[in-house]
Amino acid sequence: MSKTTSFYDRKVAGRKRIAALFSSLVIAFTLSAPITASPTSAQTQDDWVWWKPVGAASLTWGFWKIYDSELRTPSGKFEPASGDPLALVITYSRDIDADDLLDATVDQWLHLGFSEQQTQEWLPQMQNAWPDVKEGDRLIYVLSADQGQFFYQPNQGKASPYGKLINADIANAFSAIWLSPATAYPSLRLALIGGNPE
Repeated sequence: MSKTTSFYDRKVAGRKRIAALFSSLVIAFTLSAPITASPTSAQTQDDWVWWKPVGAASLTWGFWKIYDSELRTPSGKFEPASGDPLALVITYSRDIDADDLLDATVDQWLHLGFSEQQTQEWLPQMQNAWPDVKEGDRLIYVLSADQGQFFYQPNQGKASPYGKLINADIANAFSAIWLSPATAYPSLRLALIGGNPE
């Protein structure tokens, strides 16, 4: 005996086939789509904007202020042994050429005990790390996972990525200028890490 299929049965069966086809398309699309990290699941390069301040200090030379500086971390604490990321935010109070900033960086590295040969090997990787700065401009240095990222923010402008240090030794040596116990400016360091300047 042949089985009679009603209109209702055919309609339900059709809907099931459409649903199965739709599910197959969704699965195929999911498997073929590239995986991208969302800002909530991975650290984005401008997270430093929302980090908490640890401390702040100004560098002066005689009667002239060179810059204001601020240290930021996600927790608002400076814990070097933790390996947590940090950001140094420097707001300049005078115009300084990029080459002069680089010369000052080398001088500070030599003060910290890095050899002349070592600093000369690092120089090519420091070229174009930052632009000339004007009064009111900011340079931001973010150290994370042993890599350094510079941001440049013109006065009244928006911060944007600039040079990057992918060599761990250079990346850590740059932040050491301010944060090493052997820094040339111990009072500034103390204020940056949340202590009281001497």
